[in-house]
Amino acid sequence: MVSEVAAIERSSLFIPLPDDYARSAIRQIGYEARCTPYWAHSLQWCFARLLPEAVLDAWRLSIGIRRREQVIT
Repeated sequence: MVSEVAAIERSSLFIPLPDDYARSAIRQIGYEARCTPYWAHSLQWCFARLLPEAVLDAWRLSIGIRRREQVIT
């Protein structure tokens, strides 16, 4: 989601505007244990869930580290 907190400045196919994400999230409340409300995130998850959990964890960690480095510099 585009925000100053996440250090993401513009939207794209996989990065929604805050209002778009919030609207999508509210529509998904109560349907499943894992919520991927934004359509592009659902598409990502469709493929990601085929990977072993360790690979997903490494991917998530790399994204977090990359974002942290961007904020620090």
